[in-house]
Amino acid sequence: MSLTRGHRSLLLSTAASFFMWGIIGTIAPLSLSFPFLAAVPRYVSTEILSIGPVFVMVGNVGMGILADRIGRKKVFVITMISYAIGVILITVAFNLAFLIIGLILSEFGVGGEEPTGLAIVSEDFPADTRSKFLTLVANFDNIGSAFISGIFLVESAIAIYLHPVLTAFFGSLSSEGELTFRFILLVSASVLIAIMIYARVTMPESYRWLGSTGRREAAQKEKEALNISASEISRPRAPYRLTIPILMALGISQYLTFGLMAYIVGPYDFPSETPTLIFVALLGASAAGFAAMYLINRERKTYTLLSFLGGTLVMLVILLATPLLQSLIFFLPLLFLNMVFSEFAWASRTTLEPELVPTRIRSSAIGIIRLAPMIGYALSVYLTASFSLQEFLLYNLALWIIGLAAAAVWFVYGYETRNVNIDYGS
Repeated sequence: MSLTRGHRSLLLSTAASFFMWGIIGTIAPLSLSFPFLAAVPRYVSTEILSIGPVFVMVGNVGMGILADRIGRKKVFVITMISYAIGVILITVAFNLAFLIIGLILSEFGVGGEEPTGLAIVSEDFPADTRSKFLTLVANFDNIGSAFISGIFLVESAIAIYLHPVLTAFFGSLSSEGELTFRFILLVSASVLIAIMIYARVTMPESYRWLGSTGRREAAQKEKEALNISASEISRPRAPYRLTIPILMALGISQYLTFGLMAYIVGPYDFPSETPTLIFVALLGASAAGFAAMYLINRERKTYTLLSFLGGTLVMLVILLATPLLQSLIFFLPLLFLNMVFSEFAWASRTTLEPELVPTRIRSSAIGIIRLAPMIGYALSVYLTASFSLQEFLLYNLALWIIGLAAAAVWFVYGYETRNVNIDYGS
C-alpha cells in the first residue's frame, strides 16, 4: 500500500500523541526520585502513582464519548491543550501541589487521545493494514517511556553540557541532574506538540465517522483522498455479551500486568533501581512492538492466545525465581522477556477493541471497555502497596491467567477479524 499525505499526517499525529503518553505516563514513578519528594511517606507516593490510572481513565471515557459526538479531530485540540498546560506545570513544579495539578492535566489529555487515536487509525486505513498501523502508533507509547526513563538515567552526565542553559531557566533551585530531566521534558513536549499541530492541520477526519453521522458526500471525498480501495469481508457484529466481557478481561490482564511490572514494582520493591527497571521494561516492550505489527497483521485469534500463554509462562518463571530477583542480573532479562509478551498482548487489545464495535460508538466503546482495566489498575496500585515481592508477583500471575482464560474463550467462540468491514452497518 502506498501511503497518501493524509495517512502520513495521521500516523505522525497519533505516533507523536502516543510518544507523549509514554513520557507523561512515566513521569509519576520517576518523579518520586526528585529531591523534594524524597522524604514523603508511602501513602503520598501511592497517591502520586494513582493519578495516572485515574485521570487517564477519565480522559478515555470523557473524550471517547465526545469524539463520537463532535468528531476525532476536534477532540485532539482539547486534549492537546490539556497536556500542554500540564507539562509546563510539571516542568516548573518544585512542590507537591504543582506536580499533582500538572499530572492531572497531562494524564487526562493523553488519556483522551487514546480511544480517539485508535478509532481514527482503524477507520482511515485499509482493512488489510489497519492492525499493522494500530500496533505501530501504539508502540510509540513504549518508545516515549523508554526515552524519558533513559534520559533520567543519564541526566547527570547531560547536565555538564547544559549547565549554562539550566542556570538561565531554573537558577539553582535543585540538582543539575533533576533540572536536566525537567528541561529535556519541556523541550521534548514542545517538539512533539509542534509536530502534532502541523499533522493535525493536514490530517483527514475519519471518513467512516463522517458516514456514520450522515455526511455521505464528505465521507466519500475523504475516502477517495485516502485512496481506500481494498476489499473487506462483510460479517455480522459479534454479540456484545461475548465481546465486551472478553475485551474487558483481556484489558484487565494486560493493562494491569504491564503497568505493575513496568512502573510499580520499582518504586515499591526496588526504589533505587526504578529508572533502570522502567527503561529495561519499556525497551523490551518497544522492541516487541515492531515484531507484533507484522505478526498480528496475519491473523488475530491464535496470536492472542499465544501472547497470553507466553506472558503467563514467563510470569510463572519470574515467580519461581523470586529469591534471585534482588540481583538485577537475573531480574532484568526476565523483566525484558515479560514485557515482550505484554506488548504482544497489548497489540491484540488495540486491534480487537476498534474492530469489534461499530463506527458510530467506536471511540466511546473503546473508552468504556477500558474502564474495567483502568479501575482495576488504580485499585491495584493501592492494594499492592502492602504486598511482599512474592505476593506482588503472584498477583501478576493470577492476572495473566485471567487473560489467558479470556483468550482461550475467544479462540473457541470468537471469529477472525482480519480484513473485516468494521462499519457493521453503522
